[in-house]
Amino acid sequence: MNTLEKLLDLVNTAKFVDMTHTLEEGVPYWPTHPPFTAVIGDHQSKGDESYWRIITFGEHSGTHIDSFSHFFLGGQNVDEIPITKIMGRGVNIDATDTPPKGEVPLAKILAFEKEHGEIMPGDIVFFRFGWDKKWAVGEAGKSFLEDWPGTSKQAAEYLRDKKVKAVGCDTLALDKFGSPDNPSHHVLLGSGINIIENVKSLDVLPPFFGVMGFPCKFKDGSGSTLRLVALLDD
Repeated sequence: MNTLEKLLDLVNTAKFVDMTHTLEEGVPYWPTHPPFTAVIGDHQSKGDESYWRIITFGEHSGTHIDSFSHFFLGGQNVDEIPITKIMGRGVNIDATDTPPKGEVPLAKILAFEKEHGEIMPGDIVFFRFGWDKKWAVGEAGKSFLEDWPGTSKQAAEYLRDKKVKAVGCDTLALDKFGSPDNPSHHVLLGSGINIIENVKSLDVLPPFFGVMGFPCKFKDGSGSTLRLVALLDD
């Protein structure tokens, strides 16, 4: 079986799970960033031949990836991220017992490895806080923007030393709400490990799964919205 045949077999036999929030007006966003807006240009209902919109949003809107330049001057921009960077084995760590504004300790990761197996170089590690259940449009999504938990500096350092490709979460940021120094961002982005935020559907995924993600190729971008998909055996 050649590579193309293997790809077609994968597409036809694997189960796909969308890990991406829908972008629409009113979704949660970082307070200093612009909201998502969509303004209709042409539309068939107005007698126009086609339908299109003017879309405005920040680079870190919805399910998105942080590039190194997000925190480090002169760091790699999103258009320079290798196309295979967010492809590989996903790791799903249940951190739903982390309290609001709490941090995942290193012990949580060690316990996961003891139960399920070792995190390997090149893995893409996700922390499931259950925060995606708070994601909603308008006032209903206000609690998503408050008191979210995050990862500890020690946890980030451990994953850095494991040489993972990326680390993700289902919260607005990988560092906890109100963090004064964002240690996980500095440890990971400073070591060439991308961060993925505002992920969904981790609750239906097993401890290990296939994952693929494709950011938009914004020139000099600090990050990008990301279409993130999990792959499971059917």
